[in-house]
Amino acid sequence: MVILERPIADWWFEDRTELISFVGPEQVSSLINMCEKCISILKRYELLSPSKILLPGPWKFNDNVGGQVKRRQVQKADVSIEYPGHNENELATYVLDRLNSEQGATGYVYPSFIQIVGEGKIINNDGVKQGFENVVSIEAWFTEALVVDVITYSTAWLPNTLAGVPQQQIFEFNSHRLEKALNEIEAALGVEAITDEVSDFCRIDGYRLDNFRDVDGDVVPVDETGRFM
Repeated sequence: MVILERPIADWWFEDRTELISFVGPEQVSSLINMCEKCISILKRYELLSPSKILLPGPWKFNDNVGGQVKRRQVQKADVSIEYPGHNENELATYVLDRLNSEQGATGYVYPSFIQIVGEGKIINNDGVKQGFENVVSIEAWFTEALVVDVITYSTAWLPNTLAGVPQQQIFEFNSHRLEKALNEIEAALGVEAITDEVSDFCRIDGYRLDNFRDVDGDVVPVDETGRFM
């Protein structure tokens, strides 16, 4: 089991109940609320204990002039906010306080996306929980809808390592935790996840992951860059 630098898989939860033409405090609050719901569930399964909020640049500026929305990018450095409380209910305070300090006299300035990172627990072969950074993270976006992307960098959900070595015990200890968490997130947000059928590293079947396999069902190994071996 390893933690990769690139995502192994992700699940894109997109709330299209109200399409967005203008981003302001109300839309930001709605997106943060979606994040809080996800964090609460991921924390319960010990998949993400948030420690940092990242607001990457460039930021965006929305101005509503004469009923028309004008958008432009604002050259702004990435913002990193320490999140020591690990309390999902405080997320809105941390983010909104920072955004309020960035506002000028007109329009509304907001980050391209919100990223929430921290530690998650993986259960090893001996049944012992070990903490790792980036087991799961969250990215939240404003498109024409509100989007929360749940991302994993861990191979613990696969029945075999990327190289094809069986890791059945790790798989059985961990895979159901991720699957249950994602099902609960779907129920809490009221939207089904959008995902690809494959990533560079594995096959994606709903909320389950499997190794690449040939026609005989044998594992096709890949390396940690996603290249077939």
